Amino acid sequence: MVRLNDPLTQVIILVSSGSYGLDAKDSDVGNKAGQTFSVVFAFSSLFAGALFNAFGHRILLVCGGLMYVLYIGSFLAYHHIQSMTFVYVASVFLGLGAGWLWTAQGAIMLGYPEEGDKGKYFSIFWGIFNLGAVIGNFIPVGLAWNDPDASGASDGAYIAYMAIMVVGAFLSTLLLPASKIVRKDGTNVTVVKYSSPLFEIKSILGLFADWRMLVLFPMFFASNWFYTYQFTYNTLNFTVRTRSLNSAIYWLAQIIASVLFGAFLDRHQWSRPTRARYGLILLTLILIAIWIGGIINQRTFGPRGYIIDPTTGTAVKNPADYHMIDAATSAYAGPFFLYFFFGAADAMYQGYSYWLMGALTNDPSQAGRFAGFYKFAQNIGAVLAPLVQLSTIGIAPKEGHNIMNATGRGMGEIIVCVVLVFVGIIGAIPVAFRAVKDHTVEDGDVNEKNELEHHEEKV
Repeated sequence: MVRLNDPLTQVIILVSSGSYGLDAKDSDVGNKAGQTFSVVFAFSSLFAGALFNAFGHRILLVCGGLMYVLYIGSFLAYHHIQSMTFVYVASVFLGLGAGWLWTAQGAIMLGYPEEGDKGKYFSIFWGIFNLGAVIGNFIPVGLAWNDPDASGASDGAYIAYMAIMVVGAFLSTLLLPASKIVRKDGTNVTVVKYSSPLFEIKSILGLFADWRMLVLFPMFFASNWFYTYQFTYNTLNFTVRTRSLNSAIYWLAQIIASVLFGAFLDRHQWSRPTRARYGLILLTLILIAIWIGGIINQRTFGPRGYIIDPTTGTAVKNPADYHMIDAATSAYAGPFFLYFFFGAADAMYQGYSYWLMGALTNDPSQAGRFAGFYKFAQNIGAVLAPLVQLSTIGIAPKEGHNIMNATGRGMGEIIVCVVLVFVGIIGAIPVAFRAVKDHTVEDGDVNEKNELEHHEEKV
């Protein structure tokens, strides 16, 4: 029988309240908005844990969800009035709201489950959440399949998404307070009474002195970095309908990978420290295989020589070396599987990050702080990635008739991605091998235990 106060029911309600899969038709507008959004998102996330502990999840989820409505509305407005001011303002508000929403989401997903179910809860959340992106990208595939000149979603599609988001935001009001949640083993979710703003600020700043968070920072930092390379690769090398298909496949792969990897991390035949180590080893091996494939594939894309542009007199990369791949051609097979596994690797990388944080605490209050720290680091990376893209080796030409299809910058960028991803893996080693225990002991519990032992010794 389904219980409303079951943690699993609450997580399903949580993820059902969100569908955020539509972007701007104009990629330049989307990129500018994304930069503004990521900067605000990073710092909003860092302190959102304090707001979560002060006001609870309902307010944060409703307000955060409505900010997504405003953001999508700014894209719709831009199609008609070309106002970047509105887009920038909406991006700032979304950065604030996304920090609130994703921190509340992380606190619930990490703090509500039993210790042996945290991989399952991640997979359920990640699967349902990405289902929205899959559907959102299959719609353009259908629209563009027989129309090669299709440029993006219609006004009606934007309005429909906004309506769904409004409903989803208020669906969050069905979530119960943490104090009313009862796990299937009969235990209650840990609830720590809110203390004061000063205590929350100290607790958040204390994360920068927590060795576990410091060594995990590179992993968190890299967890969205590769999006810039992967999404640019998709945009510059494929036809319109194939890009949408690739995006749908990318998010579908995330669903599949999150389910399989979540089950692996919850395998009850092994102790939790063993699962942490095996999970990291499996993740590392898969990442090595996928990124080797990515580097090999990148070598087959882009120019192999230069010509003199008759208009400017400058050396540019030969446009004859480029070809836009279409899903109906045999050349699509290799890139299809590569992009699928790019998506799978993303789900595993982020899934392992969440699982590690969940293994360090069962307290939603601390989980909120961890989730906020995670999104802070992640979005710092998201802000810097496009800047590094423009400065890495193999940069594309800035002028000439070849500019629209240039992929020359890809090799330098993929090398940066690989370095950051594996620095993150190295940082996770001490946490996986030292910090993960069979049962979580909260910092407060350790202090109480020490005080009790000291009292018994005196008696």
